[in-house]
Amino acid sequence: MRPWLGLLAGATLAAGCTEHLPPTVAETPARSTAALINTYWKLTELDGARVETPADAREIHFVLHGEGQRVAGFSGCNRMMGSYVLDGDSIKFAQMGGTMMACVSGMDIERSFLAMFSRVARWEISGETLRLLDTEGKTLGRFESRYMK
Repeated sequence: MRPWLGLLAGATLAAGCTEHLPPTVAETPARSTAALINTYWKLTELDGARVETPADAREIHFVLHGEGQRVAGFSGCNRMMGSYVLDGDSIKFAQMGGTMMACVSGMDIERSFLAMFSRVARWEISGETLRLLDTEGKTLGRFESRYMK
């Protein structure tokens, strides 16, 4: 066997065994896939604390209705409602109120959730996540979109 033939065969074999990695792609932020208006937004985080919904409870949520610029939802114990004004990525909530039922548990988170709306200045959606932000850009509440079946 000729020596250069062995080298050629060895080089070909070695080249076939190398791992081919895809080129590195810069990570891009998630695109908005959910609409702000007429989407059911479930609360997942409030003032930096994770919010879990107990198995036997309704989830805290809200929906911004396009017609009449009304907001409605559930605040942990009571139904909530109010109005909002949108201007680009700015949002202002007004006339927030709710039913007045007393509950054994959940009243603290309900008060915090309802109080959050008066501090909201902006909104931002990334993928299926909505963040409501204050004037300094601090996240006040984080929500996930939910779709009705």
